[in-house]
Order: sequence, then C-alpha cells, then structure tokens
Amino acid sequence: MDVLTDDHEREEAVRKWWHEYWKPIALGVAIALLGLLGMRQYQSYMLGVHQEQAMEVYKLRQDLSRHGQSAVESANAFIRENEDIFGALLSLDVAMVEMAAGHYDKAAAAVEFARVNGGELIAPTATLSKARLQAQQGDTAAAVTTLQGLTDDAYAVEVSETLGDVYLAAGDKAKAREAYLEAVKRATERELPVSPLLQMKADSVTVAGDEGVYKITLDKNPR
Repeated sequence: MDVLTDDHEREEAVRKWWHEYWKPIALGVAIALLGLLGMRQYQSYMLGVHQEQAMEVYKLRQDLSRHGQSAVESANAFIRENEDIFGALLSLDVAMVEMAAGHYDKAAAAVEFARVNGGELIAPTATLSKARLQAQQGDTAAAVTTLQGLTDDAYAVEVSETLGDVYLAAGDKAKAREAYLEAVKRATERELPVSPLLQMKADSVTVAGDEGVYKITLDKNPR
C-alpha cells in the first residue's frame, strides 16, 4: 500500500485488504489449530500405547520368571512386533531363560536384539549380558574384549564385577579378586552402596592379609 495520510483512506484500504485475504488467513489459522490439536491427540495416543506396551512387558516378564521356557514363544511374538526399548527389555529376559536352558545361540540372538534396539538405556546392560554369555560358553578372551568395549564410566562398577565373574568362571581367582576389589573401590569412591553379593564374591577370593570388604566399605563410609 502507498503511504496514506487520511484516516478514512487507511480504514478503506484495510477493509479492502481484509475482504481479499480473509479466507487464506482463516484457513491458515484453522490449519495451525488443527495441527496443534492433532499433535496433542497424537501424544495422548502414544502415551496410551506406551502404557499398554509397558503393562504387556511386565506380564510377559512375570510369565518368563514363573514358567521359563514355556513362556518364551509368547515373549518372542511380542519382541518381533516391538523392535524398540520394550522389546529390547523383554529380550534380555528371554536371553536369561535361553541361557539357563543351554540354548546359547538363541540367547546370543536375544542379547544382540536388545543391544541393537534398546538404545543408550538398554545397550550397556545387553553388553554385560553378552560378556556373561561368552564366559558361559568358555570364551574368556571374547568376554573380556566385550567388557573393555563398555567404556561409559557410569557402568564402571558393573563392568569390574562382571569381569570378576568372567575370570572366576575361567578359574583365575587372582584376576577375579583384582576385578572384584576394583568394583568395590569404584563403588566406594562414588559413594555407592556395595551389594551384599559383590561383598560375598570379593570375600570368596581373598588372600592372606586382605581386609574384608565390609571393613573396606566401613572405612570409606564411616557412620
């Protein structure tokens, strides 16, 4: 529009402009509102879907815990339809059941599914499970290499403890002791509780002159 000096001319120009463009403006506003509404509905829908997935995973995990091998088929059906964190979480439980049954190839496939599809939340746990599986199969070197690949300091305690398990399974009590004590050290340095199981493992491989793990943790965290 040209520069207008008269209020009446400005008013008439605005009316003319609105008469020509009100439809596309109204359509744009409507589209924006519908988009906002659609996004909220979608978020609500996804929340409902995730709640249903979580409940189904919970039930299937309970079935695996109670019934073992007879519940694997139902769990695998869910996993095939959910290549995401929910399927990955359940896949770790399937791996444990398959490992207990001596089905190492199936357990390895379940662990790999969890590692690939679980994202940053599940992948470290899947890596620890992979190392345990390799140790169970007698491949100590592969298990150690797998654990060395998990470099996130947040899992330092778990890595050291699992490394101790690997060496103990291989009959190397000296290296197992070293790894367990490293796990205890990492935990106490970060003021994390040392689990009774880790204490028991470390105390089971102590040598003459070693302090008990309970004494170590007490000295680090005096009451």
